[in-house]
Amino acid sequence: MNTLNKGKVRSLPVKSINARIVVWSALSLVLMDIVYANLMGINTGNHDALCILKSFMPTWVFLVFKNFVELTVMVLTGVFVSVIIESYFRKIKRFFPKNQLLAFIYGSILPICSCGVIPLIETMKKRVSLRVIVTFVIAAPLLNPYIVVLSLSVMGLKYSIIRIVSSFVLAIASGLMVDWIGKFFFKKEFGKYEVCNANCKATSSDPFIKALQIMKNLLPYILIGGALSLALEIFDQKQILSWFDFSNKWLSMVFMVIIGIPLYSCNGADILILKPLLSFAGLSLGSAMVFSLTASAVCISSIVMLSKFLGRKLTSVLVISVSLISFLIGIVINCFV
Repeated sequence: MNTLNKGKVRSLPVKSINARIVVWSALSLVLMDIVYANLMGINTGNHDALCILKSFMPTWVFLVFKNFVELTVMVLTGVFVSVIIESYFRKIKRFFPKNQLLAFIYGSILPICSCGVIPLIETMKKRVSLRVIVTFVIAAPLLNPYIVVLSLSVMGLKYSIIRIVSSFVLAIASGLMVDWIGKFFFKKEFGKYEVCNANCKATSSDPFIKALQIMKNLLPYILIGGALSLALEIFDQKQILSWFDFSNKWLSMVFMVIIGIPLYSCNGADILILKPLLSFAGLSLGSAMVFSLTASAVCISSIVMLSKFLGRKLTSVLVISVSLISFLIGIVINCFV
């Protein structure tokens, strides 16, 4: 009888077993791909020419595989690695940052979205300054282990470094601006946070299931990014690129701010949309970063929740600060990078 009970305790639910099969399969494929690429000297520049799969598939099948299957496996691997990293930082969730630098680091470790951060700042409001709270609110959705790993695997080292630096500048500068304007022009009154909306569902403690839950949220963006890349590779690029006129960097940055602020982008979904636009559509790196910053730092859901916590005036200042500072960061990147 005891043996049977022990067997029941040790057995895993079917959902957990299936999640492990999917994740371990993805990890195995990535590992085999890394070994094969190193043995054959394959890199980004000669990937299509030397990939063994291309010789066995029709061109269009290979392109579908590359833009959907490879991308999905790569993202899933990155998400799972990030889930493991994040699990080691759970013990510091009660930590209260004393300054903006610590708030930025703390926010960058926790994998939470722009509305999921509100319950955490509820516990901070009587312990830290407004500038620290705003820095944390901005940093948390902009950087976390998922986004860093995804940036490196999909966009490369250059974009990843620029994103980290830009996120730091935006979080610190927004904290200072909102705090300064709040002190001199508005009465600071903290409210209470509201329950997060449907986009911020609680995730499983099982890292395999959690990775698949995050992938489910990212899947629409994988499909959009893959479809754009596929279209630009199969059809006439010049004709398609005429639909995306990003030649005017100033207008493209304004456009990215306008669509970025209301858009809900979580766990690096913006990266999957930007990759084909950077690769084929001539989008500047500065404009891409403007989109990443505005689409991740705030969204309609978080703005509504923040307005009940910070008040409408300070929330408006926060949104305007994010927009202006992101735009300035885009200008600097376009001029010097």
